[in-house]
Amino acid sequence: MSTHRFTDLTTVIDDLHALFDAWSDGGMLRPPLNKDGEIVLRLAVHEWVANLVQHASFHVGVPEICVSIEIRPEVVEVCIEDTSQGFDLLGQLEEQHELLNAPAPSERGRGLLMLITCTETLDYRPATEGRQRLSFELYNPDEAIFAGLFHSDAASGAPSLPASLQSRGDGAASGDELSSFPQPFQPHTR
Repeated sequence: MSTHRFTDLTTVIDDLHALFDAWSDGGMLRPPLNKDGEIVLRLAVHEWVANLVQHASFHVGVPEICVSIEIRPEVVEVCIEDTSQGFDLLGQLEEQHELLNAPAPSERGRGLLMLITCTETLDYRPATEGRQRLSFELYNPDEAIFAGLFHSDAASGAPSLPASLQSRGDGAASGDELSSFPQPFQPHTR
């Protein structure tokens, strides 16, 4: 497993891109990922970390973001831990869904939808005291990786979230902490 710790929010995005460039140039992610898989992995990690930098409230002290990547024979497992106060992921997804249904939908707010579309076993929860954890798996994408990002509502033609995400209303987990969001699109076949 490769783990990288970042504490400077002003450089973390550039540092992540340099890390991904080195991995790509060195073929570190192949196998299991092909070039498209590397791009999707970079986008997914970038999206989450960019959201942390732009929107997260960090606990007192030096902010910390740790990115861990484990390469398995057919999948890359990713874990991103941070010292932020966390947020209501399901509530954010519902808010983005409402923006998509607006008369002139914005390009903003689609990153989290891309993240749940392109990954598997997405899980967001408190890790330990004062830490949050996002984890997911990524397989090689097929040619239609972004096709499942927006599902049309048959009646209105408007994009909609899968029913399993809509039914969670306030974003609160039922009994347990948030775990394994259902995927609106399965990008690989086994």
